[in-house]
Amino acid sequence: MREGLLPLAASLILGAVGLLVLGVQPLLYGSYVHEGRITEASLGLLAAIEISAIALGSAGGIALLGRMPARLVALAGVILTIAANLLPAMVPLLLARALSGAGGGLLVAIAAAAIARRSGLNAAAAAFLFLQAASQYAILQWFSAQTGAASAAAVQQSLAVIVAITVLVLPLVPASLAPLHAELAGQPATRLPPLSGWIALVAVGLVAGACIGVWAYMGLWLEARGIAAERITPMLTASMVGQMIGTLSAIAIGERGHSGTRVIAMAILLLGIVAALLLRGAEGAAGWALVVGYGFVWMVVSPALTGFLLEADPTRRSLPFGASAQLLGAAILPTLVGVLFAEQGLDTVILASAIALVASLALILAAFAARPRPSAYPA
Repeated sequence: MREGLLPLAASLILGAVGLLVLGVQPLLYGSYVHEGRITEASLGLLAAIEISAIALGSAGGIALLGRMPARLVALAGVILTIAANLLPAMVPLLLARALSGAGGGLLVAIAAAAIARRSGLNAAAAAFLFLQAASQYAILQWFSAQTGAASAAAVQQSLAVIVAITVLVLPLVPASLAPLHAELAGQPATRLPPLSGWIALVAVGLVAGACIGVWAYMGLWLEARGIAAERITPMLTASMVGQMIGTLSAIAIGERGHSGTRVIAMAILLLGIVAALLLRGAEGAAGWALVVGYGFVWMVVSPALTGFLLEADPTRRSLPFGASAQLLGAAILPTLVGVLFAEQGLDTVILASAIALVASLALILAAFAARPRPSAYPA
């Protein structure tokens, strides 16, 4: 354990705020459509660009942390995110959201680097996921409780204010969050992961993308399966509560057992839940249990992905890039399966995401097979 709990908490708060836009995307993007700034057909592209910008900003932030003080990187992320959300409407929307995503990515890099330096990787990753889920749920509920639809400008201004408030926690961020492997092995901070690390990062991206792929289309799929519109929102809200309980359960599990084994077991359980939903639908109490169970299991498996990266790559070089891999998977895979399979029906879209999850299991095994010999591990 490299830093105390307070610096870790500050880092995780910054990362969660960097991802806060994900909680209000439905409202924000809906406002863009209503205001004529973008068409419904282009929403998938906008989401993919913004989330990809977060992922790339996170990867760039990790590289910067090897050369710059962590607080300076965090401050750059805060300033860029605020500025991007306050840009006038005349600025091209895709550019504005890409800039906002890049700023958020720098903040995510702070959290990812802090987690990578912990001995209790799984618990720290689960705490980060809980902060994400709780903050996104809270801001979505706050806007939903307001009378009348919020304008895009109002949502963006709220995001800018929340990001500005995080300046208060900057003094608590560790002075340096350089990649830990560089300190351990005396190697340059930019040293790339070994083959097993690259394979593991692709596997992590596939798991995240597959899980998000099912979740992204869950509401539309429930509607297509005949679930009444007034029941869909409560079901999805209950699933979000299941997600938060799942993250708390992951914190309690901590480092017990092998993370790779947990990822495989939970992924198989997720496949079982998806299969049950496709075969029987989401009607009745059993349907509620499946939808809530999906959220719960998803958030048990997600923190274990960080521990799996360490097991697949004991050099620790791939750890700081885990968040970027998951975000890229979340940006690319749901968009890809939607473009390729939407015309064939939502069942096919959900099934394609499940197949991606199966592919990730094969890559997990391949990553373990490609692990470097013990002599390559940092001393």
